[in-house]
Amino acid sequence: MHEMSKNWLSDLNFIKDEQVFLEELITNYTQKILEDESLTRAQTATTALYRTKRGCEKLINQIVQHENDLRLMVDGKDEIEKETKYKEEHREITGVISSFYHDYKAVKFEIFELIKDIIKIDKMAHLIK
Repeated sequence: MHEMSKNWLSDLNFIKDEQVFLEELITNYTQKILEDESLTRAQTATTALYRTKRGCEKLINQIVQHENDLRLMVDGKDEIEKETKYKEEHREITGVISSFYHDYKAVKFEIFELIKDIIKIDKMAHLIK
């Protein structure tokens, strides 16, 4: 459970850095987004990105707390009820993390598709000129 939590935190911290990159990517292409009339699509992707940013922070805080509570499992005391509750919480976090990863990948894919389409249109416009 400790290793899983450490891996989750590592992944989520990487995602935080990646989210900054995605924000900058959208910001850098704002003018092209406006010219291409992709504003609605960009706004939807940006809203979803901000939603995943909040979710990422919430999950990091939840996992840090979960890691701190791990001492219940290793303190040498037999507290069956608390240990069972901890294990159940761990299973719940596993499901939440899985769902978050799925949602985040979809948001990231949409942003890359948006920027890819804008770059294609921009290249075509330069070829026509």
